[in-house]
Amino acid sequence: MRFSLRLTVLFGLFLSLFAILSMRLWFVQIAEGAAAVEATDNQSWVTVDTPAPRGDIRDRNGLVLATSRFVPAVVVDRHLVNKEDKDVLIQRLSALLAIPADDIAAMYEAAGVNGTFTVAIVDTVEAYQINEKLSLFPGVRIEKVPERVYISGTSMAHVIGQLGLPTADDIEQRSELNPSVRIGKSGVEARYDEWLQGDSGEVSYQVRLGDVISQRPEVPATPGNTVILTLDSELQAVVENALVEGIQLSNEWKDGQRAAGNSSAAKNETVRGAAVVLDVKTGEVVSMASYPTYDPSLFVGGLDVDTYSLLADGQAFLNLAVSGQYPPASTFKAVTYLTFLEENVPLPDDVEGIDPASKVVHCDGQLELSRLNDGSAQIFRDWYTGDKGWLDVSASLQQSCNIFFYSVALGIHDAWDGTPKETVLQEMARGLGYGAPTGIDLTSDPAGVIPDRELFLAWQEAQMDDPEEAPRLLDESRLDGRDPWFGGDLMNAAIGQGTVSATPLQVALSYAAMANGGKVWQPYVVREIRDPKGNLIELNTPTLKNEVDLDPANVQRLLTDLNRVVTQGTAASAFRGFGDSLFDVGGKTGTGQSIAAKDNHAWFAGIAPISDPRYAVVVLIDEGGSGGAVAAPVARQIMQYLMGEELDPIVAGESAQ
Repeated sequence: MRFSLRLTVLFGLFLSLFAILSMRLWFVQIAEGAAAVEATDNQSWVTVDTPAPRGDIRDRNGLVLATSRFVPAVVVDRHLVNKEDKDVLIQRLSALLAIPADDIAAMYEAAGVNGTFTVAIVDTVEAYQINEKLSLFPGVRIEKVPERVYISGTSMAHVIGQLGLPTADDIEQRSELNPSVRIGKSGVEARYDEWLQGDSGEVSYQVRLGDVISQRPEVPATPGNTVILTLDSELQAVVENALVEGIQLSNEWKDGQRAAGNSSAAKNETVRGAAVVLDVKTGEVVSMASYPTYDPSLFVGGLDVDTYSLLADGQAFLNLAVSGQYPPASTFKAVTYLTFLEENVPLPDDVEGIDPASKVVHCDGQLELSRLNDGSAQIFRDWYTGDKGWLDVSASLQQSCNIFFYSVALGIHDAWDGTPKETVLQEMARGLGYGAPTGIDLTSDPAGVIPDRELFLAWQEAQMDDPEEAPRLLDESRLDGRDPWFGGDLMNAAIGQGTVSATPLQVALSYAAMANGGKVWQPYVVREIRDPKGNLIELNTPTLKNEVDLDPANVQRLLTDLNRVVTQGTAASAFRGFGDSLFDVGGKTGTGQSIAAKDNHAWFAGIAPISDPRYAVVVLIDEGGSGGAVAAPVARQIMQYLMGEELDPIVAGESAQ
């Protein structure tokens, strides 16, 4: 009896345990089974971004300058690479593609654990050969990827810019960036990168044991937007050609100087230059050139160290038009000219050779003073020899008489030193765009320097606080605790020398403002942005940065005198035979002094047409030697094109400032 009871209890317990186990198995297999399978499936699905083609860059007339095309590429998907296959894969790719294994390993690590990266672009034949051997390259596939194409080659390179892989700083600032997809690094490519990039697509596939077993429909990438520039390709070709010929002309002129025994004016070979054409009514950059230049295509697949170093050493990447800082020399006299007229600056009444009542100065080649530096005599010499006679402000601009403009600065110093009006010249310059970034939609836009007492005091304090810093005040007498701002500093500034510095773009901006009556427009190189379907999504309109209240009579007088520079003055030789529109163009030559080891810089700043100003043209030849002999002939050809004249060969003009 007891045995039967025990057996019954044990059997009941067994049935209970079996029932519980059955219930659990049902729950796992039936109730949770679908969820478990779904979870397993989800974990095996991989989503990979596909890069979008960058948008086009076009000139103002719609001509394509940069675009994207699809090319075969070797792509590695780390999802499909087993850990033990990594090293062998890298070595095989290195041998096949002639890429250092260390470089591929760096790409592999940068892509991240679940990343995909492009190793190299290949041609069709290479793509076919690799496809034949894919079994030897786990995780590798050949796929079409967008590649940047620069149809314009070296033309407009400094405006268009180039690409490069994002740095750690780039990714920190923009977390959405793909480390293996190139972004804009300079020029429009950089400034408008987010407009040009487009939206990446994605491909999702299911992986099991390193094999793709299923794939979802691809989400296609959206191409980037089209950026349309303000620059004109046809004009750009004229400007670039003229600039190169101007550099050659400078070297020929220097050969002549050496042959004549004037080797001090021709110490170095001329290799650099820049030119800008601005629309004076809008601020649009119609042309911008800098030489030497480079081909942005070099960066598409990555630039080797040796080639990069060679280009960098030659300053090929530097956009001199926007970033090159130089003394503007006699081109700045137009600013002093307007200051003299607008502020009714009194000329000194106690200096021989200056007639303040008649507002004329004796331009005989030198100005001697005995009161600027502790009573010791100072002689300010002009650039020419001989006697040009007694000249007013108009004739002085035509003949580029330094002595007249020295006298204007001396008049400001004598009448207003220590008063709020002592900076009237600097205020005019700053009002016209000097001493501050232009605001152009490109990278690297320096402020330049317009010196005054406040700036010199700041430099003095900085040098005295930290003598190890590079000095800005080279004269040690300025560091003895006294006022470091001398009257001679203002005199040098009045002719665009001393510590005055400006970029070619700033000089163009100032001439545009003087010609249009005082409006300083913010320069820009991108006119509009359109989506891939051609719809307008962004339009850059003229932005007024500042407006200087100029007397229209003074503006007209300046324009007339700028014309006389090219018909009777320092640029007359360069502009001889210009064409029927000669009396409707004008400008100013300039020759900027540099350090003793360098040659003078050659400048020309012009306006066309004078009757209804439309274009400001500025040419700078770095160490070009002479504004009248070298820069003016370059500007002449550019202005001939703008005025519809037949283009003449570029030949040397008169050696003049």
